[in-house]
Amino acid sequence: MTLFRVYLASLLVLVVACGDSDPEVTPDAGQTLLDAGVKTPDAGEETPDAAVETPDAGVETPDAGVETPDAGDETPDAAVEPPDAGNETPDAGVETPDAGEATPDAGVETPDAGNETPDAGNETPDAGAETPDAGAETPDAGEQPEVSVIENWGFEEWPAALPEKWFGSTSNISTDGVQKVTTNAFEGVNAVRLANASTAHKRFSTLAKSMPAGRYSCTYQVRGTGDVRNAFFDDDYSTYSAYTTVDTAAWKKLAYNFNLAADVFDTFELIFSVRNTSGEHLLIDDVRCVRAAEPCDQVSCEAWERCVNATAACEPLSGRCNDAADCSEWQACDETNTCVVAEGRCTRHADCAGTPETPVCESATHLCVEGDPCAGVTCSNPATTCNPTSGVCELAEGACFTTYDCLGALPACDPATRRCVSAAHSSNIIRNGGFEAWDTYYIPYYGDYYIPDYWYGIDNGVSDPGTEIKPSRLVHYTNAVHGGSTALQFVVPIQVAERFSSEKFDVPSGNYSCSYRVRGHGNIRHRSYSSGGWSPQTDFLAVDSDEWQPVFFRFTGNVHDWRLFFYPSRSEAARDHLLLDDVVCTKD
Repeated sequence: MTLFRVYLASLLVLVVACGDSDPEVTPDAGQTLLDAGVKTPDAGEETPDAAVETPDAGVETPDAGVETPDAGDETPDAAVEPPDAGNETPDAGVETPDAGEATPDAGVETPDAGNETPDAGNETPDAGAETPDAGAETPDAGEQPEVSVIENWGFEEWPAALPEKWFGSTSNISTDGVQKVTTNAFEGVNAVRLANASTAHKRFSTLAKSMPAGRYSCTYQVRGTGDVRNAFFDDDYSTYSAYTTVDTAAWKKLAYNFNLAADVFDTFELIFSVRNTSGEHLLIDDVRCVRAAEPCDQVSCEAWERCVNATAACEPLSGRCNDAADCSEWQACDETNTCVVAEGRCTRHADCAGTPETPVCESATHLCVEGDPCAGVTCSNPATTCNPTSGVCELAEGACFTTYDCLGALPACDPATRRCVSAAHSSNIIRNGGFEAWDTYYIPYYGDYYIPDYWYGIDNGVSDPGTEIKPSRLVHYTNAVHGGSTALQFVVPIQVAERFSSEKFDVPSGNYSCSYRVRGHGNIRHRSYSSGGWSPQTDFLAVDSDEWQPVFFRFTGNVHDWRLFFYPSRSEAARDHLLLDDVVCTKD
């Protein structure tokens, strides 16, 4: 009976509540009451009927259909509405569940604080994870287009009126026909405009550079109006590709391929040939040339070998070897990996000089056999004769073509007889070149001195004492001369070279071969001056020899007032100072 009274009291409270217009206690739409018509009051809500108390949390609901919460179930907070049978009822204005709470939808987890994607089974990718394209991987960030072997391929660098690394030696287009374009480039901010309205082609090329052998594939972008083709230059011009006629405002990609059979050093130029341009003319950009990889790129060979792409193996160069098998059957492979004539074999008569009884080299067998090396040899030049050892026409003893051939005691070549003669011979245009004639002359600022005739440049009237060698440094020398009986000794222990010159004279047209002999210890160099100007300045020659050494040079005549200058210095008394003899110049 007590429970029945409580039930009636609760029912009365319900009837009163249904008539109350207070919106705070209006149940949410679709919300089921815990008891049949009984609403648990919110925390702080006054009981409508002062005489009726809200059941304590521990009072069992008399509704036979509603089970009392299990002892292990938590009693809802005072501010939370009682749940439907089996369902937790969210408050009006439901708060976002805390991390880890289950969302009201069965089986679906509420996103945690890390905001996991709510699709069933899909997790939000971690920072740095690949983008989940359907079956596709994100491109490797390290992959980049191959770099063009052509520098400034995008024409971005213009230090002046022409693009950097362009307008090579084969370019014959006018510089006015090469213009910088800064609008609507294919890539970057610049392109190049080539203008040639004529029907004759004009070339625009890269600066010369080195390129390794290989096959190259090139592409470039072009737009405008005109004809364009390509070629390259290494030591010569390659064949040109066919012209492509361009007439478009949009960029168009063209291709050009070429092959370098061997490495090119400092001469390669890529060529653009253009003609018939009009309107905007021809605009070019993005010139990309790439060398195809080859098997030999990964192979290192010795200096005397080359790599063969077909086998990716090193093979000896022509005339070089790993062993005798790489050489001809009459050759051996020496320690430098070079094919040489094997012992007992020959390629010329001179190889048979060690076997006088068989002095002839038989070309068919490369063997030394009996015979006469000079048999059948005729020397057409009277200055030559057949060498019985080599079977070759060579200068006869004492004969010459130029003064360069006269290495013995006779230093000058007589062009009339082709024989070597002394420095005093008339063929020598240097007067008193052997320093045989000396006399006493008045030297301005110095007085009378004994000096060689036709030297010291006293024909100038007054010599500059600050530039000419002091006459006291010139010594008449007669001991161990090169030719004749006298030589010139320079006594110049100072480090600063002083000038010693011949008197000036005119030289007829022609080419002249010259020489002089030096010995002792010191430094010396020579130079000439004439109406044609100064000759190139030679380096100082360090002389340190007790034997006479020849020095050779050449010059061209047809000049007036030609003079020869010597600049001696650093002589040493213990070595006879610095000696000069037999100065000769003869016409070739």
